Amino acid sequence: MTIHLLVVEPNQESRDVLRSHVQQHKIEMSVLYNTESLERRLEVEVPSLIVMRHSLPEVDGLAALRRVRSLGYDLPVIIVSRSDDVVDKVLAFELGANDYVVDPHDPRELIARVRNALRAGPPSHAPLHVEREPISFDDFEVDVADRVLTRGGVEVPLRSTEFALLVVLASHPMKVLSRVRILNMLRRHCSVTERGLDVVVFRLRAALKLSPTGRQYIKTLRGEGYMFAPDEALPRHGVSGEPVRGDEHARLLELAGPVVAEERMRFESAARLAL
Repeated sequence: MTIHLLVVEPNQESRDVLRSHVQQHKIEMSVLYNTESLERRLEVEVPSLIVMRHSLPEVDGLAALRRVRSLGYDLPVIIVSRSDDVVDKVLAFELGANDYVVDPHDPRELIARVRNALRAGPPSHAPLHVEREPISFDDFEVDVADRVLTRGGVEVPLRSTEFALLVVLASHPMKVLSRVRILNMLRRHCSVTERGLDVVVFRLRAALKLSPTGRQYIKTLRGEGYMFAPDEALPRHGVSGEPVRGDEHARLLELAGPVVAEERMRFESAARLAL
């Protein structure tokens, strides 16, 4: 399997030295100069491992690490720092770092640590992708611990992959999650391929049926990903605080991203291929 490193390093000389070594080991490497676009980058592509400088302009490496873990990404992260202070090391590991390398270091050592981190997998103390507390929306209750979904007190049968997807989506209502991020969040709980995600979404939609107002719960935003939109999370008042008129409420519902007929046909086709 090809190893793809994402290196967050503002110093060009350090980047060039590391690149010359990783190429000898047939390791792919891409670069960010700071952490400002890290979240957007992970929405598009999740690398095998992140090598991130501790001291960075704007947002430092440890703050970025905290953000990465809070978003549910469990890929290995190695922090590179000039600080040999034990407090900095402990903080990095508590925030979910897999390793901590102190400058000056030999690039060969860093590559060895990269391979070791990939063998070990994500840190055991990294935050879980999803919460364990029950999740409620409209007339549904999601018992995360016992993996049971009920609607109005009646159990709704779900396959394990469908339940895992529901927990991921319902934990982030009204937020657009890219396909890459969803697959990464599902990775710890079940095995779903890029193509298979369409089938799981289709089956989960069928199990949830329509909301009390007659809408699909899982909205597709083309080119962006999916959004979970229960009725109770939709805007019900205008800017002035007055109740939204019927036509305006309909417009807001429309903005939430209804499923079009063409998309439904695509999901049905994917589901038939999976049978």
